Amino acid sequence: MVRPFDYIEKLVTDPDDRLVRLLNELDWIHVSPITPRKEYYWHAQGLPYTYGKGQFARQYLSQPLHPIIEEIGNVLTEKLGVVFDVVFLNRYDSKHDHLGWHSDDSPEMSDAHPIVTVSLGAEREIWFRPIHEDQEAVIKLKLQHGSACVMLPGVQDVYQHRIPKHDRDCGTRISLTFRVYVNPTTDLSK
Repeated sequence: MVRPFDYIEKLVTDPDDRLVRLLNELDWIHVSPITPRKEYYWHAQGLPYTYGKGQFARQYLSQPLHPIIEEIGNVLTEKLGVVFDVVFLNRYDSKHDHLGWHSDDSPEMSDAHPIVTVSLGAEREIWFRPIHEDQEAVIKLKLQHGSACVMLPGVQDVYQHRIPKHDRDCGTRISLTFRVYVNPTTDLSK
């Protein structure tokens, strides 16, 4: 099985400071009882984002760009040559906070560019499984404090991923997921 990601250790300088500042300086929201974590969303053009469909749909309004989000985005642009204009942050405060199996396949997000998740705080695992093949074939990656998981272009078409609940107390973790926005009504390259 081909590994659906690249991994960058120690992407973030002084990750302890970055974690504390983001925890204390962002206006975190808890959108609904079905979302077992707090969230924060930023879009370069200030556009809202709707995640999910039907009764599970949730809308997010773009919040101010925090200097640490901008700094990490600039580091990623320098390393990967991609300008990311959407960032979604998830805050996991306990071992119970998690993210279920899904693909980041919204039509507003570019499939031709990588999706990068930067981790700050407690080490947690991200799991990947193929969508159409043996779903028991799970790849697990431990996300270290200050690291980045680069999900390669096209991965969302063939893999799902999740952040499972942890089996013991582990502390707080923030993930910053950087994406490239496309207008699905005018940009057919996805």
